[in-house]
Amino acid sequence: MKAIFSAMALALIAAPAIAQENQLSNPDSDYVDTTSKKAWHATVERTERGHLIGNPDAEAQLIIFTSYACEGCHTFAFRGDPELDYALLAPGLLSVEIRQRINHPVDLPMSLLSQCGAPEKFKVNHSMFMRHQKKWREVWGNSGGFARTAWSRDTPAARAGLVSGLRLDDILARRRGYSRMDLNRCLTDRKAIAALRANSEADAQDFDLPTDPEGFAVPHFALDGELLQGVNSWDGLYEILAERFKPKPKSAEDELSG
Repeated sequence: MKAIFSAMALALIAAPAIAQENQLSNPDSDYVDTTSKKAWHATVERTERGHLIGNPDAEAQLIIFTSYACEGCHTFAFRGDPELDYALLAPGLLSVEIRQRINHPVDLPMSLLSQCGAPEKFKVNHSMFMRHQKKWREVWGNSGGFARTAWSRDTPAARAGLVSGLRLDDILARRRGYSRMDLNRCLTDRKAIAALRANSEADAQDFDLPTDPEGFAVPHFALDGELLQGVNSWDGLYEILAERFKPKPKSAEDELSG
């Protein structure tokens, strides 16, 4: 069984061959830089193709290619996000850039709404929408074919209808304080629409991301600019990050001074 990143999952998964004091879940272990005074996991800035969360000068940079209709991305949001936040983002060891992929009819409207407003709003909006997937899928599945066809058209009216039909506007208005005017402005932002589409296509080309149904059903990751081939889940990503951030062996000088 694997060691984990956060205390939140500690009750569920036990650590393996790593000593107890060096578990990723232990804030006093060698994994975590406890000298950092800044809560880097709350730092968000826009990038050319997405949103960067964490220390922009971190020693490692992770890109997550995701979409709101991606079922594997929904699973990752529950398992991976809290772990990354606690052990690697907060102390500034890792930065995470979220880049949206556009495929399902919900992806463009939800991406527009997630980035609506100041950059610092993005992280909570994104997490909220990702965790909301099962609920909107239920509404989508129970809606008639005519409604789904109408929502899938590439028009401002169709996007507004989808957001209203799936009650996404109610969520943002009630939980995040957006006005209907705010939401309409973001849904009809032509520059943002063009950028999201262009960025999705550019990422698929630059990183050779699969565009078949299976490829859109799981998240993809790039570490320090290199796509992690065959890594599409928290379990696979965990192994790579645990190896990258494992405690460095102590030198003879360290042993003497310790």
